[in-house]
Amino acid sequence: MAKISMFKPYINEKAIERVVQTLRSGWVGEGPAVKEFERQMGDRLGNAQAVAVNSGTSALHLALLVAGVRPGDEVITTAQTMLASTQAILAAGATPVYADIQYLTGNLDPASVAARVTGKTRAILGVDWGGYPCDWDEIQAVAKNRSIAVIEDAAHAIGASYKGRPVGSVCRYTCFSFQAIKHLTTVDGGMLTVSTPEERRRAVQLRWFGLDRDLRQPSVLGEPIWNVKELGFKYHMNDVAASIGLGNLEDLDANLRRRREIAARYRKELSGIVGVTLWERRDDRESADWLFSIHVERREAFCRTMAGRDVEASVVHLRIDRNDLCGGERRDLPELTRFTETHVSLPLHPFLTDDDVSTVIAAVEKGWS
Repeated sequence: MAKISMFKPYINEKAIERVVQTLRSGWVGEGPAVKEFERQMGDRLGNAQAVAVNSGTSALHLALLVAGVRPGDEVITTAQTMLASTQAILAAGATPVYADIQYLTGNLDPASVAARVTGKTRAILGVDWGGYPCDWDEIQAVAKNRSIAVIEDAAHAIGASYKGRPVGSVCRYTCFSFQAIKHLTTVDGGMLTVSTPEERRRAVQLRWFGLDRDLRQPSVLGEPIWNVKELGFKYHMNDVAASIGLGNLEDLDANLRRRREIAARYRKELSGIVGVTLWERRDDRESADWLFSIHVERREAFCRTMAGRDVEASVVHLRIDRNDLCGGERRDLPELTRFTETHVSLPLHPFLTDDDVSTVIAAVEKGWS
């Protein structure tokens, strides 16, 4: 029997056809496909201020810069994430300040965030762990009237919603990832949504060396006349990646439905199993179900047993503050410490058949020691 994997990239035939068309068009850099991808994503997210970039990490870095984060500032964030979240903060010259998380969501605890605000706090960067939105109203209440920006790392959360609003229109700045194993892939890519046309213009300028293409002046010598005033980056998306995204976007709703069906079945059939704790789900938000995370007793034994039953299980990410880059493990994050010892995720992707899901459930039901 083949092992049931945690992830599997989804690339449909429409994406392949679009890529072929783009490759034959003679225009493979940033062009019409990128603009169309931004437009369609903007329509889906309820936010026309969408900026396509080459990675979710680039989106995070641009969000911090557009939000006004500068060297010497502090950004309150989570250590329960991938290194990219903190690396973007460090790239902006700021200092990450880690707040505690909620044990039953993996998301930032708003009370812990509030306790870490100082005069140097310039932004709060939260991560929707596994696709389940943070308590954004409570987090934004902490930031209100303090000139603190709120940035949503929605790398796991495309298709999620919070209190009736699609993620992408909940926070002033939202960052998506289209990396290989995400719900929607462009192989590598990302997107930033901002709140005003002025912020979008600045993000577009920063993503391409600080050059404002709309203000360039033609020259008989062939290269336009530029006047760059701010350090920029090579963060733009190309038309090949955007073509993949446009093709895959046509199946995103169906893939989200399948993920939710699987997650609902897991929640129903794993409920009550000794040694398993299911996570919180509130009625005021809908997860994108990128991960199905649970807490288990004797986690290493659990993972070994699942592997022996041809089911992959993974923590996906462990707390990043253990890295020297992040300052070393913090001792004042008790819920994160507790979480770190017990959390694990089960396979969840649209290629799983009903029989695959039954196999995963049966593997857990048999127990582990």
